[in-house]
Amino acid sequence: MNREQLSAEAPYLVLHEPEPDGRGNEVSTTTVFLTASQCPVGCNMCDLHLNTLPGATPSGAIARQIDLAVKDSQASWLKLYNSGNFFDPRSIPPADYREIAARCNRFDRVIVENHPQFGKNRLQKFLELITCKFEIAVGLETVQPRWLERLGKQMSRDDFSRYASEINRFGVDLRVFLILGVPGIDVVESVRWTRLSLRHAIACGARHVSIIPARSGHGWGGRANQLPDFSTPLLAEIHEKLLQDSDGQAVVTLDLWDVPVNDTGYSRLRQSNLSQHA
Repeated sequence: MNREQLSAEAPYLVLHEPEPDGRGNEVSTTTVFLTASQCPVGCNMCDLHLNTLPGATPSGAIARQIDLAVKDSQASWLKLYNSGNFFDPRSIPPADYREIAARCNRFDRVIVENHPQFGKNRLQKFLELITCKFEIAVGLETVQPRWLERLGKQMSRDDFSRYASEINRFGVDLRVFLILGVPGIDVVESVRWTRLSLRHAIACGARHVSIIPARSGHGWGGRANQLPDFSTPLLAEIHEKLLQDSDGQAVVTLDLWDVPVNDTGYSRLRQSNLSQHA
């Protein structure tokens, strides 16, 4: 889908899928990929801008999108992903918080995504309106300082750590996105940095860490052809190492976005994603 096909009146994708709750159970989850304004951060590996609006999100549009997405949902958890930052006022209008919160409150847990530079005051305002458990997903990506800077995250490892501490004080759970692999680094070194990044995320209180194998995305500054190659069986082995590293302190899932369902190791990966105790 491209921008010419997008409408502010409908989410561009809705998924209904199980997710591990960290206690060995599967929780039904509806993931809504909201159609909203483009993220201003501009990470150089990100292609999510392709599914965003060229201008600010119109008032009322997000609530209407959620209504469309959840009208038949029997899920317990809701993810609201807007290809950007929930507390960016151009993406999610603060004037709509009350209507959005009312829709969130029919769920047990709601997960959104946000960058540490956006909206601590707006977070507090939203928390006053919800009764469900709230979780914020943050793209830490890696604790390798040089690559974190090259990704254009506009965030240091210390910025992430401070934000994790801040939202913890508000009683908000933390989810972390980590990238497995960057251009010019081999498989062994990629795994090493992902393991180090996982440990940092857990030390900062992450409830859930989602590992995302690098894909070509927005181009990686012209170096996408230098990304390491991970076979599906190798991804399954890496995931098992990461689960051992977590030692039950956090849910650790590995993104299956580009993994063919008939590929060797897919079933093994999917099962290890769902059956976790934290």
